Amino acid sequence: MLTIGKLAAGPTAGRYYVEQVAQGREDYYAGEGEAPGAWVGSGAKSLARSHEVTESGIGRLLDARDPGTGEPLRRPLASGAVAGFDLTFRAPKSVSVLFAIAEPDVVREIVRSHEAAVAEALDYMERAACRARRGRGGAVVVEGRGFLAAAFRHRSSRAGDPLLHTHVVVANATQGTDGRWTALDGRMLYRHSKTAGYLYQAVLRAELSKQLRVRWHPVERGTADVVGVPRGVIEHFSRRRAEILEHMAERGERSARAAQVATLETRRRKDYRVPVDRLRAEWRARAAEHGLDRRDVRRVFGRAAHRALDGDRFERSARALEGSDGLTRERSTFTRRDVVQAFAEAARDGAQVRVVEAHSAAFLARQDVIELEAERGEPRYTTRGLLRIERELLDGARARRERSAGLAGKHAVEAALGARPTLSDEQRGLVDTLTRSGDGVQVVRAAAGTGKTFALDGAREAWQCSGVAVLGCALSARAACEMRDQAGIDATTIARLRHGLDHGVALSPGTVLIVDEAGMVGTRDLAALAEAARRADAKLVLVGDDRQLPEIAAGGAFRALAELLGAIELHDVRRQREGWDREALAALRAGDVGRLPATTTSTGASSRPQAPKPRGRRSSRTGGRRTSAAIGR
Repeated sequence: MLTIGKLAAGPTAGRYYVEQVAQGREDYYAGEGEAPGAWVGSGAKSLARSHEVTESGIGRLLDARDPGTGEPLRRPLASGAVAGFDLTFRAPKSVSVLFAIAEPDVVREIVRSHEAAVAEALDYMERAACRARRGRGGAVVVEGRGFLAAAFRHRSSRAGDPLLHTHVVVANATQGTDGRWTALDGRMLYRHSKTAGYLYQAVLRAELSKQLRVRWHPVERGTADVVGVPRGVIEHFSRRRAEILEHMAERGERSARAAQVATLETRRRKDYRVPVDRLRAEWRARAAEHGLDRRDVRRVFGRAAHRALDGDRFERSARALEGSDGLTRERSTFTRRDVVQAFAEAARDGAQVRVVEAHSAAFLARQDVIELEAERGEPRYTTRGLLRIERELLDGARARRERSAGLAGKHAVEAALGARPTLSDEQRGLVDTLTRSGDGVQVVRAAAGTGKTFALDGAREAWQCSGVAVLGCALSARAACEMRDQAGIDATTIARLRHGLDHGVALSPGTVLIVDEAGMVGTRDLAALAEAARRADAKLVLVGDDRQLPEIAAGGAFRALAELLGAIELHDVRRQREGWDREALAALRAGDVGRLPATTTSTGASSRPQAPKPRGRRSSRTGGRRTSAAIGR
């Protein structure tokens, strides 16, 4: 895949990078020979085409100077500023194993295929992500003329395992159409890195399929391993990954950020003293011990003919991407990047970038794909199928107003409220509205800590005392347990309830179905629950906070329903006792970190509560993603 790291500017930036990543000619490895670093990128053609990649050249590259002449390209960089980016393309572990132990002619073909894949993926990055930032605060983005970069191909990991990978060191500078060099827009690099990684893998599979006729396991998250390389061998040669996972386990961490920290903390220098021949002999011996000897390696090749991503396969893939398990399975909308990734992944035997991009363009032009408003300058799309589900959900909810659904008796409501004298006016209003309105679908928008569970307990008692059955469900088993324990509501997970509904189990007539965490529930799940409630003449109560977390599946319908029907709101935070704590929580929900109140520490110093990164404006988005329901209606 492709990972990106930032390189900091400083007097020894070039020397440090060369020592850590490209120390010595023996570290370059191409079959039986050596491969010097190479200048790559369109921006390097006119500047460093005739110059060898040297330590001084890398130093100049990371100092915003011409690697050949040393002339400044842009303003000098302050120490610690971003001098460049390390784009690292890694082959699948099974390919790296074959690269390490196969015969020389096969190794040369693997290296050629890897380099071809890196070149095509880098070309995509230049076309899609080479932009410059200018103006005050970098607010103006202009198109760049290409990267100024150097590529270094390496053979092993820091643990001494085979790992075919290439570091592409990209200077933080590009030339605009006016000829002026300015800093890259790093946001674009990160935005397109996943797509470029998928394309690298697709081209690598295509080249190896055509030249060596290898077969591939199913593609998962953009990558696949070669059939015939045992899993035990792959795991044995993944010691570096094992080191990182072990370090994370010792610290009880699991996040992507923790993995980055563990990678740095467990990093050690490579041992450059081991001769290439001895290293290859060691790799072959270790592979044979785990079930992959030379005879087994020969059987890996010539096993299958390459299958192109032709018209028939495109049509099957396109229909799948339009469906419920396709591009809108986890998001309401998608971008061109998402489509490119999907077609790269659909090409099990690989495909060239131009083929993947051509199929992506054809897919976006299909009748069932609808272009929506651009977000951050990038067009977004959805499908007619998802729009139809959202519109039917909204229309059905509107039609079920004042249907005498879930009505509780007046005396039952009064008794439930009387038994809970600590309920606030807001909470009492929620109980009264839910139990007395008769609407078939109602929305409760409540922030964390506002006492919604305590209020729902009162509504549950009023309904049950009136002979109305109450059932609850939530995305997580933990939330379902809380409904049972704290509100007395018989609850299960949405997945389990959906499974029953899909297999013929119906809701009891006149039931009240309460969906907790509804702001995170996908549109298709909400639509299925709403339809089950309609058939049973049941009341559907959606409880959630659309400013808490984005939907896990394709969604946004909770916000749209709240806007259409109106929502019962709980604003008063009762869990946090301090005023500054409540104010901080409100600011976090609104994404307004600048409004976080200062607090006083035990030493008297002023500080602010730690806040997660804001998700931006949410006027017509949910979790930072625009909902197709809000746009399509």
